[in-house]
Amino acid sequence: MSNDEPTITVTRGPRSEQSKRKRSSSTARSQSSGLSLPGPGAVISGAVRGVRNAWWAGLGVLAMAEKAGSQVFEALVEEGKSWEQARRERTRTRSQQVQRLAEETEAVDMMEERVREEIGALLQQAGLPRRDHLEALRDRVDALSQKIEHLAQSVEDARGEPGT
Repeated sequence: MSNDEPTITVTRGPRSEQSKRKRSSSTARSQSSGLSLPGPGAVISGAVRGVRNAWWAGLGVLAMAEKAGSQVFEALVEEGKSWEQARRERTRTRSQQVQRLAEETEAVDMMEERVREEIGALLQQAGLPRRDHLEALRDRVDALSQKIEHLAQSVEDARGEPGT
């Protein structure tokens, strides 16, 4: 770049004598139009500053998201632990209930069998048939009934008479 190019500078209010002396060569150039617009160096510097700020803002967002994400993750872990513990407790309680019920059912079955045996012994002492004897007799009567019906059907078929 040559020094013959026009530059635009923006000033905010009056400058002191000391600040006027400290101006760099890029901002100390003469103002040709009187509009006080920034020169290319100031524009680039502002753009770099804006980009840097945007970068830092992006990093800040990332840091906050990471922090929030880790807090959410930790909260989820704690919730998962609590849920698992409650679930295990419910499972253990249900298991105990089922076991108690099975034991009670087993005890009831044993009691029922004992009562049957006692009643059967009392019936036998009284000269009455036991339940298992009655069931065996009932099965035999059913079998005989089926044989009689089969025999009756065979006799009817042999005579040629239709069944009733």
